[in-house]
Amino acid sequence: MKLGIMLPTVHSVEINVGALRGGEAAGADSVWFMDHLLGVVHPELWPEWPAAQMLADPDMHLDPFCLAAALGGLTELPMGVCVTDATRRRGADHARTSLTLNDACKGGFVLGIGSGEAESLVPFGYPNKRPVGNLEEALVEIRSLLDTGRMPGDSPGRTGLAPDNPRGIPEVWVAAQRPRMLELAGTHGDGWIPGPCRPDEYAEMFAAVKLGADRAGRANPTASLLEATIFGESRDKVAALLDEVPVIKLLALFSPDVVWRQYGLEHPAGPGTRGAVDVIPHALDPATLRELAPRIPVELVEEFVMLGNAEEIAARLEPYAEAGLEHVVLADLTATTYAPEDVAAALGELFKLKPLLEPMRPDERSARRLSAATS
Repeated sequence: MKLGIMLPTVHSVEINVGALRGGEAAGADSVWFMDHLLGVVHPELWPEWPAAQMLADPDMHLDPFCLAAALGGLTELPMGVCVTDATRRRGADHARTSLTLNDACKGGFVLGIGSGEAESLVPFGYPNKRPVGNLEEALVEIRSLLDTGRMPGDSPGRTGLAPDNPRGIPEVWVAAQRPRMLELAGTHGDGWIPGPCRPDEYAEMFAAVKLGADRAGRANPTASLLEATIFGESRDKVAALLDEVPVIKLLALFSPDVVWRQYGLEHPAGPGTRGAVDVIPHALDPATLRELAPRIPVELVEEFVMLGNAEEIAARLEPYAEAGLEHVVLADLTATTYAPEDVAAALGELFKLKPLLEPMRPDERSARRLSAATS
């Protein structure tokens, strides 16, 4: 299994250069930038997070495309955005930016794109009425511009950026977890990158992606997974830390209400909340969140974040490999969870992970299907 690492994408270019060097040392196969306008923590609660000692504001997010351009010449590792949306920018803009970055980044560039999240749209005046429709239109345009140099249909729109770069054209990875999105991932994507989910759900979703690819006459996309992690001496030690600093448990906000109800709780954003695509932490009452945090069981947090040492995280990922996972991307939250003096020891576990992942391969049936689709 390949290992991708999400860089912080916050504060300064220098911090991200340091994280890039750390990713290289950890044996990463790719590095990624998030595309957030807001952070994942209510600013009134941020001072209670250990990372507030190093980062003054949780919303210090940098532009991922500018950051890729700034860092792309410093490494041979592929770079990608994980993920952007098609509401703030149309397909032609994404195609041009991706072609440019594929040239600027020594290791090439991957455009990760999905339907978007409310927290990067609604507070900033972007419409959020038909995000999946916007994405479908953009994917048709992006695919056509990358593959043919022209907009689809009779449009005179075209790009003169020829795909004769030694790295070819940038790959497009689609973030998808629901039926229509899964079909779009198979139809248009070179990769598929869902967020945290259970292994059985992952297997079912990947089957839908491959069905979409088969219908479109395309090879199966690379099966990926965006997974949040907090490393430590052990899963139990990390769980104990979360009990000591319960505000960290509010990461569970990014799991849907249906999952919260399985633990006897209602999501504070209300019934039917779908998790990451809907939640805007800044719009919730911080006093209510602070009171709720200690009552959140660690097991609910683990629906969104994997906790533990390298061996425990690898064991959590193995069932996904058996279901077809080829390239995991870690959104690692370890540095936000510990006091500054304890971060290095906890992050040491990340450096032990890659050798444990390398032997993991999709199961034999998945491998046969992939081989048949690409032959």
